[in-house]
Amino acid sequence: MKARSSESATAAMVFALLVITAGCAQMPNTTVSAQPSLRATAIVHWNEYARDLITSNPSVPAPRVFPYLALAQHNAAVSARQLGHSVDGAVAGASAGVLAFFYPNKAKVIDGDLVRETAALGASRSGDEFSAGVEIGRRIAAEVIASAKADRFDVDWSGARPTTPGTWVSQARPPEPPLYTRFVGMRPFSLASGSEFRAAPPPALESEVFRANVAEVRKFSDNRTVEQLRIAQYWEMVTGPFMPGYWNQIAIDAADSHHLSQEETAQLLALVHMAWVDAFIACADSKYVYWVPRPTQADPEIRLAIGLPNHPSYPSNHSCTASATARVLDARFPDQGGRYLALAQEVATSRLYAGIHYPMDIDAGLEIGRKVAAKVVGQGLPTDRVWLPGAR
Repeated sequence: MKARSSESATAAMVFALLVITAGCAQMPNTTVSAQPSLRATAIVHWNEYARDLITSNPSVPAPRVFPYLALAQHNAAVSARQLGHSVDGAVAGASAGVLAFFYPNKAKVIDGDLVRETAALGASRSGDEFSAGVEIGRRIAAEVIASAKADRFDVDWSGARPTTPGTWVSQARPPEPPLYTRFVGMRPFSLASGSEFRAAPPPALESEVFRANVAEVRKFSDNRTVEQLRIAQYWEMVTGPFMPGYWNQIAIDAADSHHLSQEETAQLLALVHMAWVDAFIACADSKYVYWVPRPTQADPEIRLAIGLPNHPSYPSNHSCTASATARVLDARFPDQGGRYLALAQEVATSRLYAGIHYPMDIDAGLEIGRKVAAKVVGQGLPTDRVWLPGAR
């Protein structure tokens, strides 16, 4: 994939300097320790469990499940260490509780799996320690669930599509209400509000700048290569655990290869998923302020490589979330030489190749992600106490 612009490289450099100067005392160092394989832990097991649940129950919003799950795992690990009980048991208890909340129709199955996991250890010292950890995890899950219930996601969106000519309209047949509007009002994890990093106003639809953006999309549409088609199709990810699940696996693989402890991994996952959803919230805010039409609405001759998302174009969700997540990972693993941001740039550019986003959507999304990641990394998470949104 060709580099999009020098702006992306400059942004990455600025972000790296921000992390260095901030010190980021709450982010663990990257020294490789002699930890046992992360694969044999509750973190890996219950995140795999979550990805499977999301895959088989796609109606539950994955962007909301992962950050609460990861935060519960982090808080449970911290609490268990402080009380001298099993971190593995605490992570298992917290994970089962949070997943049962999001998947009430699967609650009995989830609880049954946890009971079998506990019973398999028997009345041994390990079993007693695990059971004590599970009880800690259940208490932590209740606290995190109470926080999730108060995040305003269940409040109906009160906005309305503007009637100004040229603004976004649903191109579904028949037309459907726009997607992800509930995220506009959702309480972020690290941002003051969804509007904190609102994108700059897009160019006017009649402007030369906007016409140039349309022409750029048309150029790729008319000259799409096989490689560009494959990139667009690969990153569509409208099935399985979706994009949050992809980054979940990437983060776990990175933690495993760096021999992070279970508690360090829980902290990493919490930061990764809070950055992802905060960037998604910020992107939704901008989308439903500006209502920019999709390229195919501006030029019906543009051919699509994937399905057309049913929400406004500016900024790009993929760009916002991939940029935020990748920068958190690059800050945690500087030895990787910025490989995660390079991956995020391919994710972002895939939307241009697909014909569903303008270059300006991608640039604005990458910038939102940069700002979100800088705030998430700068704030970090405490290692000596539990943390919940709004409790800085």
